[in-house]
Amino acid sequence: MNLLLDLVVGILWVLKLPKILSRTNKLLRPILTFGIVGVISLLMASFRFSPAEITVGAMYLLRWIVYSSLAGVVIQSIEVLPLVGIGTAILGILQYIIIPDVRFLETWGWDPHYYRIVGALLDPGFTGLILVLTLIYLVINNYKKVWWVIVYLALALTYSRASYLAFFTAFTWISIQKKNWKYSVLSFLILGITIVVLPRYSSGEGVKLERSSTIYARIASWKKAWEIFSDNPIIGVGFNTYRYAQKAAPESHAGAGADSSLLLVMATTGIVGLLFYLKYLKVLWKLSTQHLALSTSLIAIFVHSFFLNSLFYPAVMLWIALLIPV
Repeated sequence: MNLLLDLVVGILWVLKLPKILSRTNKLLRPILTFGIVGVISLLMASFRFSPAEITVGAMYLLRWIVYSSLAGVVIQSIEVLPLVGIGTAILGILQYIIIPDVRFLETWGWDPHYYRIVGALLDPGFTGLILVLTLIYLVINNYKKVWWVIVYLALALTYSRASYLAFFTAFTWISIQKKNWKYSVLSFLILGITIVVLPRYSSGEGVKLERSSTIYARIASWKKAWEIFSDNPIIGVGFNTYRYAQKAAPESHAGAGADSSLLLVMATTGIVGLLFYLKYLKVLWKLSTQHLALSTSLIAIFVHSFFLNSLFYPAVMLWIALLIPV
């Protein structure tokens, strides 16, 4: 899925390169400065990791630059985002009905899930975030309620607590901006009812919203990221070489990334990288101040990114690129 998306985005990036490099692109400078820090971090990391490992990190840095620099330069189509979001919801519901047990995917390195929507992304957390972003778009652009119901049903069946929190935070923000608390109150009531009526299957740990195993795993991931950052505070261990730093560190059993986007930035590019990345986020936020769908989406993603590496997820980065007005 991500490979196909990378190919499409890469072609689009080449076609839009003149506009990307234009002086009117306000995101170009913060993207390039963070990219330079990423390159420096990889050069420093070349003394510790193999050329193949540095190449992997460099490819991920290139991906971030390509996806991020498309923001504000691609022609928007009002039909693309709702089509993708509603399609994600429908495919997820079909997967829940036809293939509820996807534990066989563990063989290929995916987490084992039982009676949860994982969707085409094969991950309930990231699928849940795409569904939250879809709900934001549908509500702000006054789409028919039937689509909202379908997408919300899919979101509920992801059992993704990070996505639930992003959903509530997003609609609270909409309430604040519209000075109408019905969005916040209704989202709170809907979530409360959802938590009560969601089906539970005893053999599926993932459907237990009170599950603590993932909380402890996430805390361990945060702790490991902080330890790696503490050992390399200035320029980090190298952009997206986190997986290799974990292997080198004792008692590390986590995956390729930290369960927090900002902690991952700190661990891989240090304080220097964090400062430049925050500058990029600041410019991105300024572009959203007159666009409720964009500002609400950014808030949802940022909240979600405390628990998953959402800010660097390709589908999420592309969603933001398509939301930013040309």
